[in-house]
Amino acid sequence: MQLMKKHATYLVIFLVLLAHCIQESEATRRVLRGRRTLTRRYFAGLGIPGWLLAVIVGIAELILGGTLYLVLNRTILSKQVAETNTYTPAKQNEV
Repeated sequence: MQLMKKHATYLVIFLVLLAHCIQESEATRRVLRGRRTLTRRYFAGLGIPGWLLAVIVGIAELILGGTLYLVLNRTILSKQVAETNTYTPAKQNEV
């Protein structure tokens, strides 16, 4: 149980850091100055480069696919198959 709490803590810390790095915002603000209206745009880019984000997503997909394979291998593929014949020849009308 203690080990699971330790991993959960690391996962939460990782997710908070990841959310901080991927935060992307774009805002438009109108500034009124006299009779003219100025429109200003603010853009905050990613905290990590795009190529690193693609690498992280690729690795996460590989880990998720491997985990799913292992789970399905244990639940479905490792079961013993019954050696019964399911084929029965069709009856023919012999006169």
